[in-house]
Amino acid sequence: MQTPTVVVGKIRPGRNPRKYFDPAEMAELTESVRVNGVLQSLLIRPVEEDESGREYEVVAGERRYRAALSAHGEDYPVPVIIKAMTDAEADSFALIENIQRADMAPSEEAVQAAKIVGWLQGDRDEAARQLGWSRSTLDKRLALMNCSESVLEALNTRTIQLGHAELLATLEKGTQDKLLPVIVSEKKAVAELKKTIEAAACSLEKAIFEKTQCTTCQHNSSLQTEMFGEAIATGNCTNRACYTEKTNRKLEGIAYGLKDEYQVIR
Repeated sequence: MQTPTVVVGKIRPGRNPRKYFDPAEMAELTESVRVNGVLQSLLIRPVEEDESGREYEVVAGERRYRAALSAHGEDYPVPVIIKAMTDAEADSFALIENIQRADMAPSEEAVQAAKIVGWLQGDRDEAARQLGWSRSTLDKRLALMNCSESVLEALNTRTIQLGHAELLATLEKGTQDKLLPVIVSEKKAVAELKKTIEAAACSLEKAIFEKTQCTTCQHNSSLQTEMFGEAIATGNCTNRACYTEKTNRKLEGIAYGLKDEYQVIR
């Protein structure tokens, strides 16, 4: 039985969770496709035809798709497997396929995993089952969504390491974006960044305000230790602005309660 083919021009890029394609690896693959053609079928799904006449979407095999387009143009017929899928099924399959091929950035896995959890109305256990992950692995990936977009992109492109991203995820996104250029330009090691964040953290043990909300806060280093491979010492808060605001609010309450007894409160 002959493998079906579809010309590249009828196919559009898919919902690939992998956003970074190593230029050197892509150049090698493109040259291979130029000489040998596409040997392994792309998995595609039918979609509503767009203005360019594209009737299919890549589910698995986008690197081969890109290489074929670059090497041979839109009229080149590529071997395909055509399968009808919903958006949710396509998202799930694309992530699973990329995980099995390895070398996918944890940030790319995080974004796609969050999307799948959304499709499943927040059912993390079912999402983990479909992905073949432990619940712990899923939770760790989803925790990376606390990173700012620029930090996620830096992890995508391998500009920073996973340890950098895990430490930055504990900070406010504005602070992450301020630190990121410094980490890159000064080539700060993960250990150096850890010391920097620890030095600026606030002790929850010494806090004078009510800490009930802190127990589930992403800025609580005790939670970070459970979630990530890299985290600062437990019992610290990495959100100094919030810590200071709560401290001042508590002090104002104490001062108000003493105003009738003392004229001046320090």
